[in-house]
Amino acid sequence: MTRSLVVQKSEQPADKSADQGARRRANNALMVAATAMLLVSFVGTATNIAVPVLEKEFSSESLATISWVVSGFNVTQVTFMLLGGRLADRLGRRRVFLTGMALFALGAGLSGIAPSIQMVIAARVIQAVGAALVLPSSLAAVLPLFPRERHATVVSTWSSMGILGATAAPTVAAGLLQVSSWRAVFLLAAPIAMAAFVGGRMVLEADPGATSSAPLDIVGTLAGTTAVGGLVLVIVQGRSWGWNDPIIVAVSILALLNAVLFFTSSRRHPEPLLDFNLFRIRSFTVVTLASALLATSTTASWFLYPLFMIEIWNYSVFQVGMAMTPGPLALMVTVIFAGRFADLRGYRRMLVLGASLATFGTAWMAWWLDPTTSYWLAFLPGTLSIGFGMALMLGPGNSAALRDVPEDQLGAANAAYNTARIFGGALGVAVVAAIIGEAVGADRLDAFRAGWWTMVAAMMLAPVVLWVAYPRDARS
Repeated sequence: MTRSLVVQKSEQPADKSADQGARRRANNALMVAATAMLLVSFVGTATNIAVPVLEKEFSSESLATISWVVSGFNVTQVTFMLLGGRLADRLGRRRVFLTGMALFALGAGLSGIAPSIQMVIAARVIQAVGAALVLPSSLAAVLPLFPRERHATVVSTWSSMGILGATAAPTVAAGLLQVSSWRAVFLLAAPIAMAAFVGGRMVLEADPGATSSAPLDIVGTLAGTTAVGGLVLVIVQGRSWGWNDPIIVAVSILALLNAVLFFTSSRRHPEPLLDFNLFRIRSFTVVTLASALLATSTTASWFLYPLFMIEIWNYSVFQVGMAMTPGPLALMVTVIFAGRFADLRGYRRMLVLGASLATFGTAWMAWWLDPTTSYWLAFLPGTLSIGFGMALMLGPGNSAALRDVPEDQLGAANAAYNTARIFGGALGVAVVAAIIGEAVGADRLDAFRAGWWTMVAAMMLAPVVLWVAYPRDARS
């Protein structure tokens, strides 16, 4: 008996030390994943600021060509995100994450030293492929390291770094352009990406990937990738090229045919690119739909606000930046606490409240914004409401979507969730751009209002879907 007690006492410090080591390793892994999320979001936004400078640098090239520095990144990232998530589940999240970070760093470095705009675009495509591998694999690699009761906090931390990256990007990029060239904006991500690569090698645990020996559905993978990329290309470029442009028409038909082939092949193959059985998981399907609706509306609205302030209120670019800061700041500050609250209290009510606040904020601005109302009445209350609402939806929503997903499909599910959000955002911008069209004068103001109210109508569906369809007893 005495010997047994001695053994138990001697084992307790070792067990405690092992637990502390596991927690430390998990937190370090989260730090690496969050850094990757920050980089992807930063790069996706910062380069927009450099487009006017690129026009001067490559004055012989058209704006349509130069814009592909941005469009090429966005289209490529969405195109390959489903594949990135599926490869993470099959080959191992750590392996795919490291490959993605290496490609991301390579693309950042090449884009910063490229001698021509065509080379810049090609480097950005490489970087976007890396981002498509990093985004789904980073979260999927980290979540299993934490107990389920902390998943909402983990996802909110990861998401908040994306918000920080997108919020800080315009200011950082503008500062770099003031003291250096556009190349510094592109090169900045390269050393940070390499540091994340080294950190990932050190702290991310290797996982074996899928245990199935069946090969991946090649036909469905090619068809699905082509379908997603084609549809996003049409949405992004349709207005500038013309909806009747032969290329747009041909790509639309090709994308729809591939979408049918993708669905058919995925239903039959044992190892599809996207397992449509995921959509039988009610929590995943409901939150993915609601998040896509919110992304459609919020992305489109944030596309309209700067135009309104510059054209109707005669704000400078700096004034627009300052005016739009409170909303993202409120979101960034609140999102981590929202994740912790979701861990303690469950998701449903928080998601409904968040979607409702975001809808209310958009409706407030659609109602009040006109040439005579002040910023303090018309814009600030609305942007704060949207910021707090999206804080309750963004991180907790991603966690709520993944809460019932089997661990071996976390990468694919996270990729599908974020693909739906990004696709929704691109669709929303295309819709409001079409509504605004070439309107001028008083018609321009009416077009702004029509765009906002259209987005409010879409956004209103999100809290309804969540309230009616999300499981009432769903908790972490």
